[in-house]
Amino acid sequence: MKTDSTVANGSTFLVTDEDGAPTRSHDGFYHRDTRRLDRYRLGASGRTLEPLELVDVRPAERLVHLATPLERGARALQLSRRQFVTDGLYESVTVTNLTRDPHTETLELAVGTRFDDLFEVRGFDGNALRDRDIDVETRENGVTFTYDPDDVEFDASVSVIANRDVEVGVETAGDRVDATLSVPLEFDPQESQQLSLAVTTDGPTSNVRAAVDAARDEVREREREWAEATTLEDAPAGWESVLEESRENLLELRLDTEYGPMLAAGMPWFATAFGRDSLIAAYQSLGLSTELAKGTCRYLAAHQAEAEDEFRDAEPGKILHEVRYGELAARGEVPHSPYYGTVDATALFVVLVHETWRRTGDDAFAEEMRPHVERALGWLDEYGDRDGDGFLEYPTDGGDGSLTHQAWKDSGDGIMHPDGEHPEGPLAVAEVQGYAYDAKRRAADLARHAGDEARATELEREAAALKEAFDEAFWLPEENCYAVALDGGKERVASVTTNAGHCLWSGIVPEARADALVDRLVADDMFTGWGLRTLAASHGVYNPQSYHLGSVWPHDNSLVVLGMARYGRVDAARRVAEGLVAAAEKRGNDRLPELFAGFEREETEVPVSYGEACEPQAWAAAAPLAFLQAVAGSVAEVPDEPDSRDAPTPSS
Repeated sequence: MKTDSTVANGSTFLVTDEDGAPTRSHDGFYHRDTRRLDRYRLGASGRTLEPLELVDVRPAERLVHLATPLERGARALQLSRRQFVTDGLYESVTVTNLTRDPHTETLELAVGTRFDDLFEVRGFDGNALRDRDIDVETRENGVTFTYDPDDVEFDASVSVIANRDVEVGVETAGDRVDATLSVPLEFDPQESQQLSLAVTTDGPTSNVRAAVDAARDEVREREREWAEATTLEDAPAGWESVLEESRENLLELRLDTEYGPMLAAGMPWFATAFGRDSLIAAYQSLGLSTELAKGTCRYLAAHQAEAEDEFRDAEPGKILHEVRYGELAARGEVPHSPYYGTVDATALFVVLVHETWRRTGDDAFAEEMRPHVERALGWLDEYGDRDGDGFLEYPTDGGDGSLTHQAWKDSGDGIMHPDGEHPEGPLAVAEVQGYAYDAKRRAADLARHAGDEARATELEREAAALKEAFDEAFWLPEENCYAVALDGGKERVASVTTNAGHCLWSGIVPEARADALVDRLVADDMFTGWGLRTLAASHGVYNPQSYHLGSVWPHDNSLVVLGMARYGRVDAARRVAEGLVAAAEKRGNDRLPELFAGFEREETEVPVSYGEACEPQAWAAAAPLAFLQAVAGSVAEVPDEPDSRDAPTPSS
């Protein structure tokens, strides 16, 4: 199976196979959650051009080399396609006659669409393909496809225009349309000619060559500005190329919103604003850029839920999980307009607001965010704690379109007992309690800075009570670890997982527990040599090729690593971090994917892929930046609890 290659700019991207060809069912050109083209293939006189090389030149720019097949050991025609992505797809194609004879060739660009919603492409919840009535307009140098249904406020278009006259053939079959743009070319011996192409989503461009030049300039200026605006701390020897790849990947995923820059979650399926993913990626990236964090906080604050909406899992003060702009969201067939089905993003929002203020000293930003922080705290207490026991829970029996699990391990079997039984009832997941604890501690600091001592004291008291209750309810003395969750009956789900490591990051773990917990997390059944498994290999439910039951997630590891460093265990933090950096290098592209399989390093030589992993993925790309924070000693520092020196030593 060929892997994905994407050339991307935020929510606009082209996905192909690793040779640059659209050979798989999910390939195509996407813009704002709609696949504008599912066919986009360049050929010559009816012949398939052979891929020679694909070069990722820079974020949003790649170069694909193609040629006609070998004949008597030589090729007659060479094509070099330099592709740029901004709010559209732009190409400068150099076509060279390699022979010493005159040559006539017809290039054929096959394009087509049915304006699939991204959820349809993914087969999400079995959504049937919708019938669509697509209009076609041809012109002397290209074609425009338009879809504008009468019964919903949604429309989509795509134009494919060349810088010279073309012959356009159109074919309509059912609810899709296809076209072939034929470009006749006549070459002198060893002559090269240029062809410019513009794929736009807001109508055809009138000057294709100028549009391509403008896209090239925009992509390169964007990279230059990013390099100037971001900084990397001094890296340990051997980390430089991995960290530079992280910086480039994050630029590919940067969304430039009206509230400032933030990160889309990942390619190809999550090229949009998220709550949890964007918040964590911004936190991991604080050493690189604080502007990403400010933009993320402002965007999420602007979309903070105002009222209850059962279909979208919205409640006042809650931070969104995911927002989509495709037809199915517009029609209300999926709840992502936006969808709020997450139990942890609201607390993480408070954490990021405070950490951004702590690092920048921007009091105006803190004051701007404080009303949103208070609304988020209100959600934690009124809606997050569903039964009033002090812990945050989420239901596992949500309605149509709702996720079964609403913490970061959000697959259908993301939280399981060691024997493979699924827990019943609303779940209180371990790391979420840590996030809530951290949010209240940090909110207390913000309140005190604003002069509200009474509110600060109240929040500190609540945080201290949560810390004590958490340790008593979740600790597994036989495992030296915290249970992954409490089920609906308040019984422990006694699986050993990396979730407990997030509790180190949040600071909810008593000092007396920390060393034992760190040692448990780096035990042989958890640490593969490449990174920490999501779940211990000693459990019956373990599967190294599952999404959340034994795979390795770089972002997950990064939060555990930050937590280890927070408690002074830089030895363990460095060991795990160096394993992940080595994994990125061994993969051959210096990049960490969303996840990979949880096999032992000594048995595999290279990290084994998990076939459906997104790449680049924001919080995976940002994980090496978090590793750098941990080993460089710049992990988060928040005020100590007033009574921390008098806290009793926990018993086992």
